[in-house]
Amino acid sequence: MKLSYSRFFAPVIIGLTLTVPPSLGAELTIPVFPFPGLGAFLPPIIDAKGFGRANDLDITWKTEPERVYRTNFAAGTNKIGGSATLLADVAKLNELGVETVFLFNIFDFWGTVVVAADSGISKLGDLQGSKLAASLPTTNYALFRYAAKMDGIDLSEVEIQASPVLGLIPIMLAGRVDGVQVWEPAHSQLVYGNDNFRALDVVGVIARHTGQSKIPYVGIAAHKSWVEDNGDLIPKLFATYAAAAAFINDNPEEAAEIISEASDGNLTQDVLVDLIRSGRMGMDVYWVSDVLSAAKATFEAAMSIEYLNQMPADSIVYGGEGLR
Repeated sequence: MKLSYSRFFAPVIIGLTLTVPPSLGAELTIPVFPFPGLGAFLPPIIDAKGFGRANDLDITWKTEPERVYRTNFAAGTNKIGGSATLLADVAKLNELGVETVFLFNIFDFWGTVVVAADSGISKLGDLQGSKLAASLPTTNYALFRYAAKMDGIDLSEVEIQASPVLGLIPIMLAGRVDGVQVWEPAHSQLVYGNDNFRALDVVGVIARHTGQSKIPYVGIAAHKSWVEDNGDLIPKLFATYAAAAAFINDNPEEAAEIISEASDGNLTQDVLVDLIRSGRMGMDVYWVSDVLSAAKATFEAAMSIEYLNQMPADSIVYGGEGLR
């Protein structure tokens, strides 16, 4: 994982269990999706290893289901969010007149379609004429639609069955569809140790068409008013997440144990260790303002499938024009 400190700096302690006095720093309440949402992966590491306290932050995590999270963030009930997507929670809201800012990236896009190993489906083009289950409102599905379009696939010739995220694995296991459009950790829960399934390459299709190695996806976002009032906290929050990501990559077994316990055992340690080592989670903490071309490629992808109507301003990413 490459961490960029070219624009902002804050102290960070990586890979250590910290012994610190109980006095805490600035108080923050950050809503996140529940497991298996990606935003839930780093908070237990941050707490267990004291990375927030090391950066003078007293963070309280508030778990909210996706619908509640998005409603509260859009309404401004929550001014900051730890499971925000660059497209849905920033670019789309700005189009609707809600000024929000993507502070920094935590996870690049990673998504796939899982099919039966004996299905005869080996690439996206083979999906035409098949039945596919997907969670239609998600950003992940929007980027899959872009990959399909760029690869010349007519999704009108694919029978799409809408499903909530938590229903995708049961639908596939029950054999009711030919494939499911998923991301991590659902992909690993289906494929790890199971030769009956295989995954199609979606990320590679997008990278080939955009020419970008990074696809900013899930990170921390906040309302512009919060950013203007709390600029001193943002580098500290970045350093906190950077430390947690580095710890996970450097200590996959210990990190997997902490994350598995936080998920109440729903994500097993062996699956998590494999996921961390594989890089499929896409964990990559960086300032998107340092890679604006990657953000613009993501926006162009969203415009091509009419998810966005226009190219957003650079200022919707922290450190972009107008937010220095």
